Amino acid sequence: MFSRIKILAALLALTVVLGCNEKKKDEEGTESEIKIENTNVKPKAPRPEKAAATNFTGDGVWVSKKYTDKLLATKSPKKSQDATPITMMILPNALHKDATVVLEFHEGGTGKLVKKNNGYEIQSKKEDGPSHAFQYVKGGLKTKNDEFIKLKFKGNKNDYKVAEQLLFAGKYDLDGKQVEFTPNGKVTGLDSFSYYSVLIDYYDAGMQVDQIRLGKSYENSELYGFKFKNDKLLIYELKCTDGDGKYCNVVKYGKRLYKLEKKN
Repeated sequence: MFSRIKILAALLALTVVLGCNEKKKDEEGTESEIKIENTNVKPKAPRPEKAAATNFTGDGVWVSKKYTDKLLATKSPKKSQDATPITMMILPNALHKDATVVLEFHEGGTGKLVKKNNGYEIQSKKEDGPSHAFQYVKGGLKTKNDEFIKLKFKGNKNDYKVAEQLLFAGKYDLDGKQVEFTPNGKVTGLDSFSYYSVLIDYYDAGMQVDQIRLGKSYENSELYGFKFKNDKLLIYELKCTDGDGKYCNVVKYGKRLYKLEKKN
């Protein structure tokens, strides 16, 4: 009898131990499955960094104030050409695009517009080329030695309508008849002319006097001489005094054709 009780007790203890082991295995299995499940969760992608702003709000054609002041004082593009080394800058609407620096309206070069320190810089494409730094603050553009004025009308490549906007644009009187020169190179009321373009580069042969191109278009136009006397605009024929028949090396004012009085 005593032996049977011992056997039953042993069997009961074994059942309890096996039951505990099964419970432990179930718990371990559950925990293991959770861990595996967690490892399959895709991590959240990091937020992309905001790209640096590349827009540039100072895009357009900028003309030297020193040049502008001299042009308005002398009313002569020829006399004003050497007012300052950098006469014009053409700037893009975004960084890392091409910008153009024009030297005395005769030559120039392009470079990339970049942000540098507290300002901007036009970096030459040539390894040993010059760079040009400037500040653009509150709609104004300044270099170390000059300020620049933005033209309202951008014009076209190689014809930016500089003197047209700064000097010529306005209404004139011609013997009681109204003549108008627009900032973008149109003229009305002056005989059959509808197109005009004012020369601003005089570093060449045959450029001894201020000149204007008049006609119906660039292709259908001729050069004339001009000068301002106070509010009077005088337009002349050009007379060649030294040439080879095809090219003229020296010109002077010929017969006066028009005398206009500026009204505004």
